[in-house]
Amino acid sequence: MNKYTTLSAKITKEDREELRKLGINPTEIIRKAIHDEIKRARDNELMEKMKKVAPVLSKLKMDELVKDIREDRER
Repeated sequence: MNKYTTLSAKITKEDREELRKLGINPTEIIRKAIHDEIKRARDNELMEKMKKVAPVLSKLKMDELVKDIREDRER
């Protein structure tokens, strides 16, 4: 079971009233925005790591790599 914590944000009274009028649940918007931002940050982090290893990976010859893997499996 997930544990939750409370997060609060200040918005203008006009925005809060508009949310009410439109029947929009701000909690769901905040949760989705946070989830999306975490995903974006993780994706960026992964891209940076991939950029670091790309020069090494580009030096590998795919056919030799496949051959080595097959030989390993046969042992």
